[in-house]
Amino acid sequence: MDVVGGWISEIRYFYVHQSMEPLSAHAQALWHYLMYRANNTFWSFPLVIRVTELSGALNMSVSAVKKARAELVKGGYLLHERQQGNQAARYFILSNIRPGKVVEPLKVLPGGKEKKRIHPPVLPGRRLIRITSFLMNQN
Repeated sequence: MDVVGGWISEIRYFYVHQSMEPLSAHAQALWHYLMYRANNTFWSFPLVIRVTELSGALNMSVSAVKKARAELVKGGYLLHERQQGNQAARYFILSNIRPGKVVEPLKVLPGGKEKKRIHPPVLPGRRLIRITSFLMNQN
């Protein structure tokens, strides 16, 4: 994670978003579990996880996990890529600080230069406008 972001800051902004557009308890639990898994893998994306694994870890039914996942995708918190057959899905957690960008650390090259990984852009839509106006009205 870089100095501007950081996983604690991502969690803080997650709750700023919750005050404007709350997610279901299942979607919140799934987001936190995916953040936990991303932290354990040193923010190396994609996270490759089977739905049955998520179901067991979160003590939710498979259908509840799929519904929570769809809610996170619709809300702009997550990118989800299905794989063919019985392969595990791939997940990219999207930043709450920088909507539309994947949460990830910066790579530092020799000489102190930063190298950013490029992921496909995701349009933040109305969420960015609502967050910006909410934050501007906090003063």
